[in-house]
Amino acid sequence: MSELLDRAQAAHPQREHRRATEDPNRPAGTAGSSAFAAALTELALTVHAGDSDPLTVITQGAVDLIPGTEFSALVVPTGPRRLEARATSGELTPEVIGLQNEAGEGPCLDAATQPEPVWVPDLRSESRWPRFTAAATQLGVGSMMCTSLVAKNRVYGSLSLASGHPHAFDEESQVLATVFAANATIALAAQEWRRNMAVALTSRDVIGQAKGILMERYRLTPDAAFALLIKASQHTHIKLRAICEELCRTGELPIPGDTPAGG
Repeated sequence: MSELLDRAQAAHPQREHRRATEDPNRPAGTAGSSAFAAALTELALTVHAGDSDPLTVITQGAVDLIPGTEFSALVVPTGPRRLEARATSGELTPEVIGLQNEAGEGPCLDAATQPEPVWVPDLRSESRWPRFTAAATQLGVGSMMCTSLVAKNRVYGSLSLASGHPHAFDEESQVLATVFAANATIALAAQEWRRNMAVALTSRDVIGQAKGILMERYRLTPDAAFALLIKASQHTHIKLRAICEELCRTGELPIPGDTPAGG
């Protein structure tokens, strides 16, 4: 990963890149641009190879490869006006996220719950989030760019970039942030799918064990044992998986009489 970033920076240093993009006489295509594009492609392959944590690769890569970026975070909403950083890069990043949780407002919060990106060219003149803006400015944040992570009309979170300088991001920064955000969305969606599958498999196993206990105890068919578990869940208003876990742990079914519904 470090070798990849070194090559990308050598081919496309941020400071030189910014000066070049501001030059109207700059040639449309250069060897440096080709090398940078190749580095981005390799970064995407690294993200999906599974050798490193993909979210960490993305946040670190954003700082090293997106012009203007000094701090980055990949955040997801965890409740009303609350964020959790799944990966960060830069010393100030946790503080910037923490300020938004404390204030209950901020660009990352907005971008993590809506499909449109949030661009903050200069925090000193920003009025949308007065409590956050005042604290973030004192912390040394000059500008921010938060790109929503969207797939199939669902917003997973935000790739949030920040700089200590006002107007640090240009249109090319926004385009590159979109590329990184797309990879982050895929990585987050894959993580959630794996987590859901693990939960589903665990639930299937514990339900199967609970059914086996009832089938052995009451000489029930599989369908009758499952119906008894459903009855216990409905009677106690406890989720089916929790009912099954309790039965497997204690041998008792939380339902009056602990008797079968019929075999």
